[in-house]
Amino acid sequence: MSEITIFGYVERALALAQKRYAEVRNCNLHSPVLQMYDSIVQQLLFLRDLIEGKEKDKAKLWEMTFGMYAVKEFDNSDELFFERLSDAWFIVDQIRRGLKVRLPHEVNASYRTKQEYLKMKYPDEF
Repeated sequence: MSEITIFGYVERALALAQKRYAEVRNCNLHSPVLQMYDSIVQQLLFLRDLIEGKEKDKAKLWEMTFGMYAVKEFDNSDELFFERLSDAWFIVDQIRRGLKVRLPHEVNASYRTKQEYLKMKYPDEF
């Protein structure tokens, strides 16, 4: 596994969020969860822009809710999406607190093992 950057973590979460949003939208344009998926996508777009320096207002990080969605909605129903959102949320939490960002693979000893497991389980998502 090649080393992933802060941008890579956010991009992986964003790509999967956009995919899930499109799947729900294509199945049911009036789905009650469509707004939640749209919110997740918009928050991840903002985070990406913040990391790229296109956005400056870090105060908006305190309004983000996609970490809550990850735990409440996807922990048991969409393992890969939960992992991607959790990784991005880990980054948000550190930026909000003004910490030097340490990436999930740098602090979690079992990160690589978990990713290999997910890669075998969801090969089309890697």
